[in-house]
Amino acid sequence: MTATVQGLNRLLPQTQCRECGYEGCLPYAEALARDDAPVNLCAPGGETVMRDIANLLGKAPLAPAKIQAKALAWIDEAVCIGCTACIRACPVDAIMGAHKLMHTVIADECTGCGLCVTPCPVDCIYMQPVESDFLPLARAAHESDARFAAAEHAKSRFEWHETRKARDAAECKAKLAEREAATKARLQAAAETAQPVQTVTKPVFNPMDLIAKAMARAQEQQTQLATAHNHRDFKAKQVEEAKQRAMLRCAQRNMKYGSEEEKAAALAYLRQYKAEQEAKKSAKRKAKQMRTQQP
Repeated sequence: MTATVQGLNRLLPQTQCRECGYEGCLPYAEALARDDAPVNLCAPGGETVMRDIANLLGKAPLAPAKIQAKALAWIDEAVCIGCTACIRACPVDAIMGAHKLMHTVIADECTGCGLCVTPCPVDCIYMQPVESDFLPLARAAHESDARFAAAEHAKSRFEWHETRKARDAAECKAKLAEREAATKARLQAAAETAQPVQTVTKPVFNPMDLIAKAMARAQEQQTQLATAHNHRDFKAKQVEEAKQRAMLRCAQRNMKYGSEEEKAAALAYLRQYKAEQEAKKSAKRKAKQMRTQQP
């Protein structure tokens, strides 16, 4: 890494938000060093970072293309379904949780990148504004300037995240290779200890046997397709039901704590929800009456 790239990367806030159009702060710094990117793309850094970059590169300042307000991710734990999508999206490991268990955000470690919001299938993650000049709230102890202390801490968290991912991938690859080698060894040992194959008289060809085997294979394929289709439908139904529960809880919360506009929207939704539930109950009663009236 050249000195210019290092200097540019140090000026960036290390939120890894990708608002600049690059995969992270370092790729943006490399593009700046190659003169392939303008100096005003860092949304969380705003005008301060833009001017520092322009001064380092000897370029004229530009108005920031976008300014990202400081906000921390917050998970509505009552709605969270434990899918782990947000955990995989977080670049600094600031979300705790496990599969099918509640997730929560470690507020001091969150960089406010917002990358966890979009992957959530039930929309239970919100970005809440925070009165802080720099994120994350945690700071590197060896830096006295708050801006660079926050950036250095975020950078170390991101580098650890990348190291952990590479280590996990290598361990998974090693386990698969070990399993494959063990399987090959067992097959080879079985082949070496197998008894000589005795000559067997070839049976007379029967067309009916061939037809029966083809029909059995076709039936098996149909069963597999039906099973896969049913599984997809079940998963889709689960996600849809979770979304409906999330929307209902959100509407109930807005009725208590929301603005006047949010309360009006929540009231309209709750009325519609009640009407739909009553319609479903009515349809069930009619179906039940028809079954009892049948001879």
